[in-house]
Amino acid sequence: MKRKFLASLLAVCMALSLLPVTARAAEVASGTCGAEGDGSNLTWTLDDAGTLTISGTGAMENFTGSSNPPWTRSKIQTVTIGGGVTSIGDSAFISCSSLTSVTIPGSVSSIGDAAFYNCNNLTSVTIPDSVSSIGAAALSGCENLASVT
Repeated sequence: MKRKFLASLLAVCMALSLLPVTARAAEVASGTCGAEGDGSNLTWTLDDAGTLTISGTGAMENFTGSSNPPWTRSKIQTVTIGGGVTSIGDSAFISCSSLTSVTIPGSVSSIGDAAFYNCNNLTSVTIPDSVSSIGAAALSGCENLASVT
């Protein structure tokens, strides 16, 4: 009886080991980055795969002068901006040296000054038709930028 039970248990364990493992990125940092009220109109999360996700509705804070973005720039590889975000703040992603791609939704109407300044590994950006204003030096210093649509 014990032998049959152990054999069955072993068979189940072996079968489970053949199933694919789906790894999910873990959140490593989060906060707010909105320009309205206390800033909670927009939230951000950075996961261990280097994806920064910005969610919520309304405008993003401008990060100029002594106001630095709250995320660790060197860890960001991909930026995903949610459909309710209406602006990308000044200097929001300045010097994100590992940033390779960004998704800008149709809800965004303005991209701030130096928003992607000196993002050396950014290779292409698609700017939706909804964007009516692009700030000075928004893509300046992006030495590997080959395509702006």
